[in-house]
Amino acid sequence: RENLRIVGGKVLSIEKAPWQVSLQVRGIHICAGSILSPSVIVTAAHCVWSLRGKHSQIRAGSNYWKRGGQVARIRKITEHPMYNVITYQNDIAILHLSTKLRFGRTTYSIQLASKAPIKGSIVTVSGWGATHDSRTIRSPYLLQANLIMISPQSCRASGYAKKNKAISNGMICAVGNNRDACQGDSGGPLVGDGKLVGIISWGIGCARKDYPGVYTNVAYYRNWILSESYLEDHLDPL
Repeated sequence: RENLRIVGGKVLSIEKAPWQVSLQVRGIHICAGSILSPSVIVTAAHCVWSLRGKHSQIRAGSNYWKRGGQVARIRKITEHPMYNVITYQNDIAILHLSTKLRFGRTTYSIQLASKAPIKGSIVTVSGWGATHDSRTIRSPYLLQANLIMISPQSCRASGYAKKNKAISNGMICAVGNNRDACQGDSGGPLVGDGKLVGIISWGIGCARKDYPGVYTNVAYYRNWILSESYLEDHLDPL
């Protein structure tokens, strides 16, 4: 994942994660995102470069990225102005849809966390990404895995320190026993206590012992997310 998956996961019904969407170019799944309102999706900034053409869309409300649910075109992309493509700092973006999603049991918004989860807390990651470190084949159906939050200090002291990879305040880290996100999961949700706490961002490999999964810290960017969503959609604050 020096690029970006669910390894060691189990099948998840979309009704248990109705905020999950697939981001697609020409109908092919490339990344994931989370629904904030009927016309606003939050994802990772590193996902959006390929979404800028006219053939980009999202699929919501389906267990499968290839079929079912609702499809909406992407009208506008707001990438964080300080996103750094080398370090993955500020790896967050907002997608504005051209049509509003119809909310129901399989399609619904998720609230933003106002503080980062504490170390030791259980969080859940989900996506259609690769199921093995060495493969790039996407899972046809939605998978999830439970992970455990670790402290920023532990994350900084992991294998990333040896590789001079910075873990900034805008990042949080989680680990699993041979469970992790993988290629194709990027931009998708990390959920704790029913709220969006993180966005799948980066890592080295998938489910490797010395390299925790790194996620964009949603609480850290909450005000930016709300301001960008509100300007566009006149959202009630989430």
